[in-house]
Amino acid sequence: MSAAPLDAVPTQATRDHKSATELREALTDYCNRSTLLALLLLVIDIAIFIVGNWLVIRDHSVVSVIGGSILITTAIVRLFILGHDACHMSLTDHASLNKVLGRIAFLPSLTPYALWRVGHNVVHHGFNNLRGRDFVWQPVDPTEFATFSPARKRLEYVYRSALGPLPYYLIEIWWRKLYYPGKSQAPGQRAEYFWDSTLVTVFAILWISALVWLCPTHLASVARAIGLGFVLPWLAWNWIVGFVIYVHHTHPDTVWYADKASWLKNQGIVHGTVRYRVKPIWNVLLHNIMEHGAHHLDARIPLYRLKAAQAALAKMVPQPVVDLSFSTYWRTMRECKLFDFAAQRWVDFPK
Repeated sequence: MSAAPLDAVPTQATRDHKSATELREALTDYCNRSTLLALLLLVIDIAIFIVGNWLVIRDHSVVSVIGGSILITTAIVRLFILGHDACHMSLTDHASLNKVLGRIAFLPSLTPYALWRVGHNVVHHGFNNLRGRDFVWQPVDPTEFATFSPARKRLEYVYRSALGPLPYYLIEIWWRKLYYPGKSQAPGQRAEYFWDSTLVTVFAILWISALVWLCPTHLASVARAIGLGFVLPWLAWNWIVGFVIYVHHTHPDTVWYADKASWLKNQGIVHGTVRYRVKPIWNVLLHNIMEHGAHHLDARIPLYRLKAAQAALAKMVPQPVVDLSFSTYWRTMRECKLFDFAAQRWVDFPK
C-alpha cells in the first residue's frame, strides 16, 4: 500500500458543521441488523479457530503448524470484533442474545465482557480523545512526562515504539482494566466483573488443557502446541488490537482535548478518528473494523453495514483518506510521542 501524505487528515477548516446528532439521524438506515447473518459469521469464525487448533496439534509439517497458528490468531481477532459489536448491542436485534454471543466471541481473546463494555462503550466511545475520560492511548503532556520516574519514562518510550502496542494493550488495558481489576481501576465493583474474568480464566485453562491432551505426548509436541496454539496467537492478538486502536486515534493531525468544552466545540466524537484506506482483503478479514469513523459516530451500525455507512458519512463530512502503510505507521510513531495540550500539537520526547 502506498502512503498518502499525513496532512491529508482533515483540519478544522475542512470540517462540516453538521452536529453528531444530525449525522446519526442521516445514517439511521444503516442500523438494521440481521441475526441470521450474525450467527453465520460467528459459526464461521469459531470454525476457523477450531481448524487452526487442529492444525497446530497435528504432528506433521512445520507449514501446517504455522498455518494453524496464523488461523488461530485470525479467528481471535475476528471473534473479538463480533464480540465488540455484540457489546454495542449492534450484532443482532436481541439484547439478551447479544450478551450471550458477545461473551462467547470474547473467550479466545480472554476479554471479560462486562468490563470491556464499561471501559469501551461508556468511557472510550462517550469521550474519545478527551483527557481524563478516555484512557485508551491517552497521550502524556510534556510537563507531566517531566515528573515521571526514569522507569516510567522508559515504559512510555516502549509504548510509543513500533512494537509498543503489544505491551501497551497487555499491561495498560487487559491487565489493569479488564482482568480482575482492582477498585481503583473498576469503581463500583459488580459481581459480573468477577464472573466474566473467571469465565475467560476457565476458558484459557480448558483451551491449554485441550492442546496438551490432544497433541502427541512427547515434550516437544506439547511445548509446540502451547507455544504456537496459545501463547503466540494470544500475544499476536494483543499487538494487533493495540495497533488498530492506536492508528484509529493517533496521528500527527489528530487532536486531543484537555477540557470537555473544547472537545464539544470541535466535535471530538466525530473528528477524533482517522479514516484509512486498506486493501479489500483486510476489510474482509477484519470485519470492516477499519471503517472506524462511522462506527464511532454511531455504534448501533453493525459491522456488516459499516462500509456502506462510512461511504455515506464521507459524503456529508468530507474527510480525505489516508492509505494505511508501514511508512504511515512509522511516521506516526516517530512524530506522536507526547501531546502538548496547551499548543494542541504532538511533540517528540525531550532530548
